[in-house]
Order: sequence, then C-alpha cells, then structure tokens
Amino acid sequence: MNIYNLMWSEVYMRGLQNLLNKFRYAKQSKAIVASFFVMAVMLTGVGVYQFNQTSVDAASVCNNQNNIVPNGTHSYGDVTNSYNANTCGDLQAIYNHYWIKPNLAAGDRVLDGTSNNRGEVIADGRVVANNAASIGRQAIMHSQPISINGQTYYQTSHVGGQAFANPNASLPTLVVLDAAGNFKYAIIKACGNPIYATPVNPPKPPEPPKPVTIKVCELATKKIVTINEDQFNPSLYSKNLKDCEEKYIKVCELATKKIVTIKESEFNPTQYSKNLDDCKEVLIQVCDLKTKKIVTINEDQFNPTKYSKNLEDCKTPEKMVVCELATKKVITINKDQFDASKYSTNLKDCEAKCPIPGKEHLPATSAECEKPVTPTSPELPKTGPEDILGAGVGLAAMGLTVYYYAASRRNLF
Repeated sequence: MNIYNLMWSEVYMRGLQNLLNKFRYAKQSKAIVASFFVMAVMLTGVGVYQFNQTSVDAASVCNNQNNIVPNGTHSYGDVTNSYNANTCGDLQAIYNHYWIKPNLAAGDRVLDGTSNNRGEVIADGRVVANNAASIGRQAIMHSQPISINGQTYYQTSHVGGQAFANPNASLPTLVVLDAAGNFKYAIIKACGNPIYATPVNPPKPPEPPKPVTIKVCELATKKIVTINEDQFNPSLYSKNLKDCEEKYIKVCELATKKIVTIKESEFNPTQYSKNLDDCKEVLIQVCDLKTKKIVTINEDQFNPTKYSKNLEDCKTPEKMVVCELATKKVITINKDQFDASKYSTNLKDCEAKCPIPGKEHLPATSAECEKPVTPTSPELPKTGPEDILGAGVGLAAMGLTVYYYAASRRNLF
C-alpha cells in the first residue's frame, strides 16, 4: 500500500468514526438519520474504489499504486536511472511536464528537504516554495484530474491539511535549486511523485558594510589624508596625526662641514648627514709627494695625486755608490734607481783596463801592465868650451853664497 493510500485510509476511518458519533446523537431526527445513511454509502463506495483495484489494474505494477515511480527516487541517481529506463512508459512525459531532466543543469544544487501539510517545501534551512501540490496515479479525496500527454493523473494540494492524514506530517523530498538559490522543482522520495509549487524568493545577501574612513598622516608626504580603514598600512600611514606636524632636525651639512637646522622633510642624504660627528674635522698626517715632507691636513682634503697616506713615501731615499757602465765613472744614485744593466756595485768595473793584449784583465796601473824597455848602448859625455863656461859660473855662484852667509853672521855679533 502506497503513502497516499495510508493517508486516505486514516481519513476514511476518521470519517466513519465521526459519522457514528453523529448518528448516535441524531436518533430523534429521521431526516438526519437518512442523510447520514446516504453519506455512509458514498464513503463506502469511495473506500471500495481506493482499496479494491480491478484485475486489469492489479496486473500492472505502475497502475497498482499511486507512485509515479514504483520504487521511489531516494537520490538524483535514482531520478536519472528511472527517467532513462522509463519503465512505466510515461515517466519521461510526466517529468518533462514538470521541467525535471535526467541530468542537473549547470549550477543547480540537489538538497535533501521536506514537504509538509501546509504546502511548504523546505530546504537549505528555509522555505523555498509554497502552495505545493503533487500528482499521483490514483484519485484520492480532494484530488483534481490533470492530463499529461493524453494520460489522466490526479493532483492534490498540500495546503490546508488536505493531502496528509496527519496535519503535522512531512515527507522527505528531493529539492533542486538553481545557482542563485531559486526553487526549480521537487520530487517526493518515497514515491517519485513530482511537486508543483510557487517559488519563494531567496533572501537577499546582506549588503556589504559601508567602508569606514579614517584620517591618517601620510608618512611620505607628511600630509593628513583620508583613507578607508581597511587600506591602513603602518609602513605608509600613521594614525597619530601629530606625526604630520613639521619637525626640525639638526644635521651636518656635508659641503661645509657645518651643523645646521633643517625641516625633516628637506633631508637629503646626499647633502646632509644625521650623524653630527661627520662635521667634526678629522686631521690626518700624509706625505706631500711634491715636497717629500710629512704634513697634517683635513681628511676631506686628501687627494691621492698630491698626498700619500704612506708616510714611508717621504723618507730620504737611500744612496749608493756605483760604477756607471756606460761612462766608466763612479757615481752616487738612489738605491731604488739601481739597474744592473746600467750600473755595477763593483767599482773596479770603472778602472781602466790594461791595453796590452793578453793583459786586458789587469788594471792599467798594474805593474804587470808596463811594456818591456828595449836596451840601448851607453853614450860617452861630450866636453867643450860651453861645458867649461857653465862649470865656472856655477862655482862663482856658490862662492858668493858662502860669502854673504858669513857676512850676515858677523853682523849678528
């Protein structure tokens, strides 16, 4: 027995009970008794229609129950399989009538929901549709015939407690919503019966909060600006507006080496230094390359073309005596000028060499460098009047000398 037969049997029994109660209190009125008798006959006829199928209907699993899908549709996979199988021959026509397709459209969502006896379809935590009605294969109380593709089915409203015996009842239902949350269609799980309902607009998404603006100090420009609070970056802005007040700082002016006061916004590291010690004079000793004297200058005056920080460069160069090979002269030069191809430290290299072949290794002053003398025969002295005259003059001179000496000695006494 399907779910609609269960619901209708409960309604049927409840109606008979009410009928008996009313009949018990209506004994004095024959007209009333007669009317109740007619109603009982009518209800009995309806009950017979509901619970006693013809032998032809009993032979068909599809017509023997109110279910549109005999085994129900408990997942969308069941919907797809039943649609494609089309066992009863009319499922595709029925589902197409209610815009139900074997496969979901892009963006659609399948949700487990419920449909209740107030005509509501509930899913996603809210009422997604109302004024719901479902169809079945059999007529029940309050159902209305509906034709689909030439076949007659019966549609029953869920509103007002007419479709369910229990006013508080609800049925598990597959609910399909589009990407925006709008109701598209629903299917009762137990029987596969489609539900037609009026969509309820989904709640509007909350409006985004209006941006909160704040005044900040822009650190780069030192100006007070207004920004969105979510744009605040502590490396770019300060919430302390006093940080935008003009500040003065003392710096060392690199060009003049003087300490000056400037606006902090005017600071340029190529012109100023925040290290005031940079303005102190730093004196250094250097070697003046021109005068070869050690002098003291400011460190910022140093010029490597004029000065050397190596004080050794100002020392008097060491002298040395060498033989200049080109001139064969002994000279004095700076030690750092020595060149073995030009000079020799052996001063003997400047002495004249012996010109005698075979004795070139000897100095010219060497005794062994003399040429041998060729011997000659002795010559007898020659005498004549000139020689005699010369001898006489010499003797006279010597006599005069002795005389004058003796005279000078007498005068002393």
